[in-house]
Amino acid sequence: MLVLLVLVSITGCGTATTAPSPGLQLIDVAPSATAPAPLAAPGPTVATPQPKVAAQDPALPTGLPAELTAAVRSVQKSAKVGVLVIDRDTKTEVAAVQPDRQFRSASLVKLLIAIDVLAQGADAATRKRITAMLSRSDDGIASALWVEQGGAVLVTRTARRLGLRATEPPGIVGRWGDVLLTARDVALVYEHVLTLPTADQTLVVDALAAASHKAADGFDQYFGIPDGLSARWAVKQGWSNSTNDIVVHSSGLVGAHWRYIVVLLTEHPLRTRWATAAASVTAAAGVLDPYLS
Repeated sequence: MLVLLVLVSITGCGTATTAPSPGLQLIDVAPSATAPAPLAAPGPTVATPQPKVAAQDPALPTGLPAELTAAVRSVQKSAKVGVLVIDRDTKTEVAAVQPDRQFRSASLVKLLIAIDVLAQGADAATRKRITAMLSRSDDGIASALWVEQGGAVLVTRTARRLGLRATEPPGIVGRWGDVLLTARDVALVYEHVLTLPTADQTLVVDALAAASHKAADGFDQYFGIPDGLSARWAVKQGWSNSTNDIVVHSSGLVGAHWRYIVVLLTEHPLRTRWATAAASVTAAAGVLDPYLS
């Protein structure tokens, strides 16, 4: 099997990203102070796969789901929203907005990478790499582990193990940020993390609880859950652009004994400012705060 290892072009804040040459794929591109830079038009055989929307889109939500949707769209009016909040104590859904709609994963796929590597055994050095990949959202480590674990095969293997129903490999082998997933599947990933052997569970949760303010690529990770909720948290954030959109996600464990699983997924038009998209996720988290404090 030929596996494509992707190179990531990192730019400083406020610097335009150079349009990629044919065949170069971007993963979790560094943020711009204005908007994501235009990407080169894909070649005839290279196209970003489109997420599939659940067949039964509900009518306009009411109650808390409506508040969450309105909060996101008050910041970015055309955002697509996927939310699932689970109370692990009562085994109930606190809120759900399009929980079965597929979104591009961005760095949330790093959770799958970590789970897969740990399941196959990891030495001390690899465990340190997993910690850095999760806490600093390190793309270089993710790309290396993606290749080592077989790329797309990693996704199908882990989805089968965890019972994920709508998680799919990327259409382009090297673009691990284009893995498709849903809020419901992300919640199942966190449920699985909390059932890992003690040492592995501690490694993953402690790394998420120690998420750095700035990611390895310079992106500000403190949006959504970290900035919008007052309860303790352990988070995995995500941000990525494609030829069609940008996605910005916040997900994690929240509260005493990690009572809540919170998944906030958003998709925005390509020209949306990164700061605007991130602020829309924080707005949704702010709506949740009284319910989870």
